Amino acid sequence: TAYLEHEGQIVKFEVTNKSLTTGVSITKTGPKEIMAGQPVRYTFSGIANSSNVRLDNFYWRDTLPAEVRLDTVVTGTYNFPGTYKITYRVNGGEYRTLADNLSTSKNYTLAASATALGLASNERVTEVMFIFGQAPAGFAQVEKPYLHCTAVANLASTSFVNVADVGGVYNG
Repeated sequence: TAYLEHEGQIVKFEVTNKSLTTGVSITKTGPKEIMAGQPVRYTFSGIANSSNVRLDNFYWRDTLPAEVRLDTVVTGTYNFPGTYKITYRVNGGEYRTLADNLSTSKNYTLAASATALGLASNERVTEVMFIFGQAPAGFAQVEKPYLHCTAVANLASTSFVNVADVGGVYNG
């Protein structure tokens, strides 16, 4: 609170600064059990910049279990106009571009099988990353994205972990 006096008048004013908060979210769901050679669909929801500030280098990424092979990427849609790109990593190598200049308002279905990507028999997609650049406060997914995969034929009776993450940089 501050007080100003001008020509006998006292004016009181108060300035409130909102605290800066940063936050991101993502949820990945898939089947509890899979069968060798059968389709597997991973669904992503709640993808958001829940900050009250813009984040730069905003992305969401999925790490695929070794027990599945990627077939198709369904991009979903997002609530702010803009473009983004999707990259993928093969066997821990460098990222490669799957698609670029995609509109956040359009839902795309992209072929991403080993054949479609021209991968060698010993290669597999290990990560898929959606890169948005700037994401304003409140940026969020509208239509859900999906990764359609196939369980490997020689599936061992073990358990595996599914991992998805999301991030961005503030004032970086």
